[in-house]
Amino acid sequence: MIDALKRAFDLAAQQSDEEQAALAALLLERIDADAKWEALLNDPLTPQALALLAAEAFAEDDAGLSEEIKGDSFLS
Repeated sequence: MIDALKRAFDLAAQQSDEEQAALAALLLERIDADAKWEALLNDPLTPQALALLAAEAFAEDDAGLSEEIKGDSFLS
């Protein structure tokens, strides 16, 4: 274990049980999400699926069904 992680665990151990549970849940959620992404990106069908999505996006753009994103307008 690297020093930074040891320090983080040491600091977490000083928190209340509720805070420790919340931190543990966040860490486990992140590790699980990373594992899911890793599996997805290593799936041999992923490049084909991404190519299909890209083709659909280009077709929609060619048909005039898309609009330019300006600034942060896509966030609202």
